[in-house]
This record gives sequence, structure tokens and C-alpha cells, in this order.
Amino acid sequence: MKDPACKELEKKVAALEAELAGLKAQTEELRLARARYQAVIENAADAVVMIDGDGIIREWPEQAELLCGWRKEEIIGRPFLHLMPESLRRRHKKSLREVTSGRRGNFFGKRIETNVLYRGEAEVPVELTVTMTRVGDQKELVLFMHDIAERKKAEEHLRHLSLTDELTGIFNRRGFITLGEKQLQAACRNHWGLFLLFADLDDLKVINDRHGHKAGDLALIETAAILNRTFRAADLIARVGGDEFVVMFSDRKGKRNEETVLARLEKNLKKRNSGKNKKFPLELSCGTVRYDHDKPCSLTDLMHRADEIMYRKKKEKKAAKQPVEKRSERRRGKEKSGEKAQFT
Repeated sequence: MKDPACKELEKKVAALEAELAGLKAQTEELRLARARYQAVIENAADAVVMIDGDGIIREWPEQAELLCGWRKEEIIGRPFLHLMPESLRRRHKKSLREVTSGRRGNFFGKRIETNVLYRGEAEVPVELTVTMTRVGDQKELVLFMHDIAERKKAEEHLRHLSLTDELTGIFNRRGFITLGEKQLQAACRNHWGLFLLFADLDDLKVINDRHGHKAGDLALIETAAILNRTFRAADLIARVGGDEFVVMFSDRKGKRNEETVLARLEKNLKKRNSGKNKKFPLELSCGTVRYDHDKPCSLTDLMHRADEIMYRKKKEKKAAKQPVEKRSERRRGKEKSGEKAQFT
């Protein structure tokens, strides 16, 4: 017969073994749960980054490495602000304080578009979502970062198409109005000199009728190229109608004026027209106006004023050409009459 003390000891051992088996089972469950968690994090479409309440990075999956360029051993333990461009750090630091203090802030749980840094240099556009969780008594934040670089490229491409004239490659009317409003606001804010030139390609219909529509398209393309050569890269050049072009150019240092610009444009037109094998000349009728800061007006009004000046100059040019054209017609008529007389 066993000693009662031995029986009691056996019971305790059995209980301990059962408890140990239970702990082993729980440990295995936790290990499997952790493995599942890691698999989800590592294979998620987004980069899921964990940071603690002090803003220190604690979890860094492979997607985050691909997005930001930092390996796990390089980045864990660093502040998450290390991922942010300098210009955004103050704002993100403030948002972190709001969230960890219990206030959700304006971005908590929402998708916001921002930029992160790739190895501290190039900016990458991302869609960022922030949520908060608790591990024991500690608050932790989960950052979901979705790479939207390709989407941004597609959006920029669509925007470019919507603002660009397909034939000439310069801005269209929508592009000019969209960007011109911003340039006008900047000029008003900084009190810069601002000019608007409205130009009409003369005799486009004649070019189309005599040489075909391909020649007419070429005339428009060449005109856009001449305007690009005449004006600076910062100037806004657009085709706003069939044969109508506008240019907005600024004078920030008081050294540019419409006479100088028009002289350069005329020089470039003459250079093109003096070239070999040109089937037709290119001529422009132009009207220019200077924005008057003492009499503010809209961009549409500015375009209308320049258009009126252009139209008046076009009429004057036609009127000046008419006597010459009539003399040419009479001369051609006499030459034809002389040719007929030789054969009678």
C-alpha cells in the first residue's frame, strides 16, 4: 500500500503534467496565430506597419521594405517620422499626439493621400490609413500604406490629355483657363507685370483649300513650335480655337515688354518663311494687353480685350493688303491678255 504522501505527490505531478500539456497547447495555438498574423501582414497588398505610442516602429513587413527601401534591421526602433518628408513631419507629429492622447484627429480611420520617403530621398505617393489598438496597457498604431504611384501616373496622364491640344502638344482652352487663373492670381499676389497675347494664324482656310488639310495641320503645328521658341518655358502657351493661340507671360523683374516679345516673334516667323521648300508663308495677327493692377479684371475679360485688339489689327492688315492684291490681280489679268493676243 502506497504512502499517502506519495499518492498526494503523484496527484500533484499529474496535475502539473496536465497544466503543462495545456500550456504547450496554448503556446502552439499562439505560435500558429502569430504565424497566421505574419502571413497576413507579409502577403497583404498594403504595407502594414506597427508603431508604439511614442511613434517608434515595431513591425516592418516585406511590403514596407519594398515601398520605402529600408530593411527590417535598419528601420525597427526608429521614429516613424523618419519615413516622412521634412515638409510633412510637423503635421504627422501633431496627429500622433492627438491619437495617442485619445483624440482621433481629422485623419484617424480615414484614407488620406500623402508621401513617404524611399530610403530618405525620393518621395513616393501613398494612401495612408491609421488605426489604433492596445497591447496590454500600451497603445499601438497600425499604419496601412498603399502605393498609389501608378494611379497617380495614370491620373496625371489623363489630366495631361484633358488639358493638352492633341494636334500641337501645347495647352488647349481648358488647360489655359485652369493654369492661367493660377498665374493671374500669383501675379496679383506678388504684383508682377503680366501680359496676354492673342494671336490668329492668317489665311488658314486658304492654306487648307490650296494645299489640303494636312498642310493646314502642319501650319498649326509650326505656329505652336514658333511660339515655343519665342517664349520661355514658364510662359503659358495654348491653342484656344481652330486658328487661335494665346500666350500669358509675366514680367517679374521689369525687363520684359510686349514690343520686345513681338519683335522676337516676328523674327522667328521671318526665319521660318525664308526657309527652303516652304509651300506657304506663316503670318500671325496679334493683340497684346498688359494686366492693370489698379483695374483688376478676370482672365476671360483679359482674353476678350486682347482678342479685340488682334481683330482690329487683322482688319487693318487686310485693308493694307487689298490695294497690293488688286494690283497683282490686274497684272495677272494683263499677262493673260497678252498671252491670248500672241495666239490670235
